[in-house]
Amino acid sequence: MTIPGHPYLESAQKVLGDLDSAPGGLTDTQVAAHRARYGSNVIVSLKKVSRLRRYLGQFKDWMILLLLASAVVTGVLGDIGTTVVLLVLVGINTLIGFVQESRAEKTMEALGRLVAPTSEVVRAGVPVEVASSDLVVGDVIRLTEGSSVPADVRLVESSAFSTNEFALTGESDPTCKSTQDIAHEVPVAERHNMAYAATTVATGVAPGVVSATGMGTELGRIARLSDSAPPTPSPLQSEMAKIAHWVTIGVGFLTVVVLAVVIQSDMSITVALLFAVGFACALIPQGLPAEVNTALAAAAASLARQNVLVRKLSAVETLGATHVICTDKTGTLTKNEMTVTEIVVGDASYSLTGIGYDPTGQLVPAPGDNESRVRAFLQVGVLASNARLAPPTKDAPTWRILGDPTEGSLLVAARKIGIDLDDLQKRTSRSASCRSIRRAN
Repeated sequence: MTIPGHPYLESAQKVLGDLDSAPGGLTDTQVAAHRARYGSNVIVSLKKVSRLRRYLGQFKDWMILLLLASAVVTGVLGDIGTTVVLLVLVGINTLIGFVQESRAEKTMEALGRLVAPTSEVVRAGVPVEVASSDLVVGDVIRLTEGSSVPADVRLVESSAFSTNEFALTGESDPTCKSTQDIAHEVPVAERHNMAYAATTVATGVAPGVVSATGMGTELGRIARLSDSAPPTPSPLQSEMAKIAHWVTIGVGFLTVVVLAVVIQSDMSITVALLFAVGFACALIPQGLPAEVNTALAAAAASLARQNVLVRKLSAVETLGATHVICTDKTGTLTKNEMTVTEIVVGDASYSLTGIGYDPTGQLVPAPGDNESRVRAFLQVGVLASNARLAPPTKDAPTWRILGDPTEGSLLVAARKIGIDLDDLQKRTSRSASCRSIRRAN
């Protein structure tokens, strides 16, 4: 078995053959062999950092090292009080950075929820539901409307199939898919016969064969690139390093001068050293690291309340120094939520309040005599929609749409004016799906 380098350039049948698979799926023996050879469907961090290493990483700051060195010297000379004060300052500074990075790391781990927890797969000719982490290369899976794509998949068939790829490509509109072959290499956004991990199904149904799992997927490639990126100091870290450098030189020079003067005054060497170190500690801006970290932590907390995650405290200053952000398109920075803001019925126009998929809002001005017409309009939109409005859960604390965003926005608008979506759909039977390829006789 050989995994195709570019499965989108090959026919679906050839990909099945290359992966030693078939429309009826893999046998249990094949599943075990494929998992042993290619691994599980799990995105892992190549740079997993332990708590101890994360805490020790806080000591890379030059100002922290300077305070720590001063504490060591005063401790050796027997000035326990000064040593304790310096160590407390070091502990506060390092603890602030450690706590912030630990919180951010826990939040980043939630990215694993981008992959569906379970998947519908065909094995030995029998449809079964398995954990997405148990998928292997060559599995035949069925992708349905509203579901998440658990791995990179070469589509075998498709029926009015489209996916939301904003998490991978930044494209805010659903991408139409087909099973047609592609003759030459194209970017991820143009591979219409593939569905990729971390994307969701907007419309339709499509069976496909898993062509890559875990770190072999496009999502895994992005994870590897992120892990391999060399760390670079932020402007704040560079400036703090410069300050520490010059403070060290200045303090060192003045300490030597003071030590020489004190020795000339007939003091013992121990007392002279203690006096010189005390003088040096007084010159060091001991409160500067704590003040900087406290300010950055407060800014990070403020950003967190606005759903902005800060992994490194130093990044807050870098963000604050940014004057212009250049992006390729507006869709990259949107929430990818469509909202009905205006409804026109006859000659009357109404504004609909509320933002996003939260079904809280009202018509302005009140529809009055046109209320029945507005309700009828939105009822048609609900019945013609294949999307679903999902309420908040423990894992997903906000309202969300499963399916096409445009259809979902109509569901939200209907809920805002009091239409019971479940009751309406139960009272109405669907005789045929409305697709663009259907024509009236």
